[in-house]
Amino acid sequence: MADRAPLLRTGVLLPLFFLIVTTVYLAAAFDIRSQFAAPGEMSPRSVPILMACLMYVALAVVFVGEFRKPTADGPTREMLRPALVIVATAGYIALFRPLGYWLATLLFTSALFGIFHFQLRKPLMFAIYAIGVTALFYGLFAGIFGVRLPTFTEGVF
Repeated sequence: MADRAPLLRTGVLLPLFFLIVTTVYLAAAFDIRSQFAAPGEMSPRSVPILMACLMYVALAVVFVGEFRKPTADGPTREMLRPALVIVATAGYIALFRPLGYWLATLLFTSALFGIFHFQLRKPLMFAIYAIGVTALFYGLFAGIFGVRLPTFTEGVF
């Protein structure tokens, strides 16, 4: 399997698919109009445009890393992590409202760290990074962009 053409392996095809989806998402974001924001101010389309730009940077990193290493894994092993990420994301979407932002995002971040074997041998650092990522995104969305995020008590009561 290591002799496959570089463009036909999953490590390239999946990011290529995400590149196409991100481009469509970005194009749709430019169609969002606001009645109240002046040109150059934060508007409802600012967050989708920012997310698309961040996704482009992340995809560039993935492409560079993928083309630098040969693949020795078979197709089953190659698809395991993307499949687990999809399952974790679906779980996050399902649990976001009932559990609230903090708990759902902390569980999702921990699941992603586990899938990618990040800091698994250092539980304290694992917890610090998971809490840090959750707090960072809370600060970004709730603090800077003013997005009202669900809380645990809203989902339970």
